[in-house]
Order: sequence, then structure tokens, then C-alpha cells
Amino acid sequence: MNDRIKILHCADLHIGAELSFLKNNAASRQAEILNTLKKITRICSGQGIELLIIAGDLFDSNHIDSAALTEVKNAFAAIPETIVVISAGNHDYFAVDSPYSDDDWSPNVNIIFKKYTSLEFPDKNLRICGSSFLGSYQDGCGKAIKAPDDNMINILVYHGELVKDEKTGRYNPISVKDIENSGFDYCALGHFHGATPVLKAGMTSYAYSGTPDGSGFDECGKKGVYTGYVYKHRTELAFVETSSRTFENVSVDITSLTTNSKIISRIYDTLKEKYGEGYTENLYRISLTGKTPDGFIPAVNQISAELEEKLFYVKVANRTRPDIDINILAQDFSLKGIFVKKMLEKINSCSSDDEKEQYENALYIGLKAFDGEVSFYEN
Repeated sequence: MNDRIKILHCADLHIGAELSFLKNNAASRQAEILNTLKKITRICSGQGIELLIIAGDLFDSNHIDSAALTEVKNAFAAIPETIVVISAGNHDYFAVDSPYSDDDWSPNVNIIFKKYTSLEFPDKNLRICGSSFLGSYQDGCGKAIKAPDDNMINILVYHGELVKDEKTGRYNPISVKDIENSGFDYCALGHFHGATPVLKAGMTSYAYSGTPDGSGFDECGKKGVYTGYVYKHRTELAFVETSSRTFENVSVDITSLTTNSKIISRIYDTLKEKYGEGYTENLYRISLTGKTPDGFIPAVNQISAELEEKLFYVKVANRTRPDIDINILAQDFSLKGIFVKKMLEKINSCSSDDEKEQYENALYIGLKAFDGEVSFYEN
């Protein structure tokens, strides 16, 4: 009788996401995310993974390009010795028009068609219980989830939000108390795109693996999957990086710089120092910070255009502040001076640091508007 199962836990690939904010790079990035799934299946093949868990949102929606869907199916068919279990998430929820309704998935693929159900693999001494979305929103079923009290290895595959109180969520909520009371050996979670450590509630280990490859600037840094062994009442899992490239938000202090070429050099130096020789492969959203001489405005469009010749993707925003004495400017009788005076009155009457910061930002954005230049982030 097997006393352990070797697994790979992943979730939230969102294959087929439009990524329109990347403009000319969107199609390339879509292909990279699809290739990350193939990388995952190669890990399964190369490391003898017995169970591949996909805890929801494999697809970004139920309307997937037929060529991409065929590649996904072929990737799973290429690992026939690996059991593949897929739960449907809130983006790719199970429905009659879902790709999960197709009847040509390879025999090793097991799709959870219900809000909650179980699958047994006696030759592996394994039971998989899973919860799938049947719509964009779903009430949780955490309190009803219980693993049979037997000698089988029991794993829960659950796409949903981890909450303090199951009643507070709209996305198949489940609480830590539910997990503790469930009796499962491992709970493989999906929905949140940031990986958590492997945690424990009672005798049950649980974790979010996060997305294997980022798709936006709210998903910065290295992404990956969990691999390793699940035993009765314990796990031995390790995080394995799978991301093809990373999204990064970077602040670059350009205080005292007075030319765009010097700013570009400072940006390259900063990126190389933070991300090493392969820094050109990442996707960057760069904030120029610090104080600039009065009258000098960094030409963000020119800076972006030059950076784009070397970097895969970059968006630059000017968040510098002019190196001027605001109090002196507030005494000026010009429209700009009146504006500064009124904003300083607002800042001085703020009741919290957060409110003060908001008004200070508004003040400096307003000053840039007087000079005819305001930058906003795009995602």
C-alpha cells in the first residue's frame, strides 16, 4: 500500500488572458504563459510526478482559442503516467459551453464537474476531493467538507478565498477552521495569485501555490509551483520557480540629474544591480522619483522609447518633485501661487498621515499640470 504520493500543485495560469495593456507584446506573453504549462508538464515527466493538481483558473475564461486549447490537451496527453486533476475556478467555471465539457480530454485528465465531489485511485491509495465553480460567484462549502477517516491519502483541491468567516466571501470561501476540521492530509488551494508557505491547521497542511507565471504588475516577482510528497498527516513540499519572466515595479531616484540620457543610464544601472545580467528580460513599471531642478521635466516618452529598444516591456512615469521652496511659492500672487497656498492649507489641516500624503501628491501633480506635464500609470 502506498504511504505517499508525489504531487505538483499549481493554479491560476489564466491561459488566454488578453493582456491588452502589453500592446504589441501581448501575443508573445500569451504564448509564454502557455509554454509555462508545458514546462510544468515537463517537470511532471522528468520528476516522476504521480499527481498534477490544477486548483482552478487554468483558463482565463470559457472562451478559449481552439489552437491554444488543443495545445493544453496535448500537453496533458503527453504525460499519461501522471494523474491530472482540474478544478474549475471563477474565471473558467464549469458550464455547458466550457472547454471542460469537451469529451476529447486524454484518459489521465480528471475534471471536477460539481461544486463538490470525490475521486478515488485505489492503486495509488489516493482519494481526491474537489470543489469547482459553477458560475462566476459561489457560496463556500467548507463546513461540509470532510475526508473519510481511513488509511487512504486524502487531498482536497479547492479554488476559493481563505477567509476568517465563511459567510464573508463571494468566491467559494473556506476558513482555516474548516480546513482544520476537514481531516484532509493536504489542501491544494487556488484563487490568490501569491504563493503562501505550506501551512498547517490541525493535521491538515494547506497552501496557495500562486500563479506559475505573472500576468500583471500586481503579480510581481518570481512565480512557481509546489512539488513533493504528501503523506498521511504530513507533507514534504518545495517551491519550484516556473515563471518565464517577471513583472517588477521599480523606483529610480534621479535627484540632481538634468538630462534624459543620464536618467536612462541611471535606470539601466539600477535594473542591472537589482536583477542581474538578465534584467532585460523582465517587464518593468518604473517610477522616476526624487527632486529635479525647477523647470526641468524628464521626457518620459523619449526615455520609454529608448528603454524599449533594450527591455522586453517598460512603462515610465514621472513622480519626481521640483526642487523648489513651496512656502516661498505660496507667497506668489500668480495662479500657481494661489493654488499652492490653498493646498498647503489643506495639508496642514489633515487628520492623518495617509490623508496628508494624498494632498501632497495632489499638490505636486498640480504643479506639473501648470507646467503642462502629468503622467499616469497604465496596466
